Amino acid sequence: MSQIASSGATSLQNEFEGRRLLVASAAIGLATSMNAVMFYGLGSLMRPLQADFGWERSDISFAVTLMTICIFIFGPVVGRLSDRFGAAAVGSMSLLAYGLATIAMATTVDTLWGFWLAYCAIAVLGLGSTPIVLVRPITRGFDRRRGLALGMALTGAGIVGFWVPNVVAAVTAAMGWRAAFCALAVTAIVAAPLVWFGFRRHEQPSRVAASHVAPPVGLSIREAARTRPFWLASALAASMALGIGGMVFHLVSIFQDLGAEPTTAARYASLIGFSSVAGRLIIGLSLDRFPAGRVGVAVFALGSVGIAMLWFGGLAYAPAAVILIGLLLGAEVDLLAYMASRLFEPQSFGRIYGWLYGVYAVAFGFSPPVVGRLREGFGSYETPVLVSISLLAVASVIAFMVGRQSEKRPVSIGAEVN
Repeated sequence: MSQIASSGATSLQNEFEGRRLLVASAAIGLATSMNAVMFYGLGSLMRPLQADFGWERSDISFAVTLMTICIFIFGPVVGRLSDRFGAAAVGSMSLLAYGLATIAMATTVDTLWGFWLAYCAIAVLGLGSTPIVLVRPITRGFDRRRGLALGMALTGAGIVGFWVPNVVAAVTAAMGWRAAFCALAVTAIVAAPLVWFGFRRHEQPSRVAASHVAPPVGLSIREAARTRPFWLASALAASMALGIGGMVFHLVSIFQDLGAEPTTAARYASLIGFSSVAGRLIIGLSLDRFPAGRVGVAVFALGSVGIAMLWFGGLAYAPAAVILIGLLLGAEVDLLAYMASRLFEPQSFGRIYGWLYGVYAVAFGFSPPVVGRLREGFGSYETPVLVSISLLAVASVIAFMVGRQSEKRPVSIGAEVN
């Protein structure tokens, strides 16, 4: 018995042999990814932009809305490019392109319309640096340790919330907001060759095979849309993003409504970064040991408890509430990527996950203004909290259903799942 257990442990460990650089490269790429860097960067640069141009904050933040719309529209296209040309080429070129575009924006833009258009261009060029592309090699290179590998890679996306505000604050104080945008761009440009070299070796075997046999093309979005798992996964992406996005965005305001001082509210909110990184690793380990549907139900239940504690428990429960919300925030993208990789065959992953991630991004982007309107309409955050809990309850049911589907044979061409 012990020999069998030892053999199993060795087999699991062997999945990481020769692939540690792959996981590290994915984490580096995600730590400089367009969507996270430009989201946190803009949040930190709102006041300098407002002071320099006199733009309203709502107008400045509309750039993020445009960014999420671009992710939704072009996500499947970029996913298909990565399916065809590989994540090494698409990911590294995207990091380089969006870095150069950000420098161009920072040095030339001086109108609001120009700023919006620049953010759209950066979003389209930088889509290859998002999880749509950068988790693809992980899903192809790992099987029994796929959850842990995804969690480790996606910690890169989690630490963006730590390093971007600090870099922006330091560079803005020394040289201004334009230099801060350029500093963010440089990190993406530096990460580009690291992603190329880290991914390239793991894609070479498929290229060799492709020179002799035409590679399978996998499901198109239209073909996938005829299957039940596709729409279940889409509903999961939307419901969980709507349930958590607005709560995360309004955390500081919620604490202030509960009576916290601004500095105290910010300190409480900062805990979400630490817990989201931990959440990615915990969920990754759990996905390798338990059925994905049950993991999803547990995660959404804990997140719902955290949101309930946030408002109904008062400031005494604030740290525990933020930690639970952070665990959910850290698990969402990991869970979605893992389920997509189990639901559909590898050659379809990029384009289908591109769609799912786009749905997630748009829902996440529209959640904060919805929560804001509910807060204004009802005079407190109690109604938004109840709505968020209800959406997460819906997500938990869908996650269980998606998990059941992911335990079956992956959907392929010609398959139709009812």
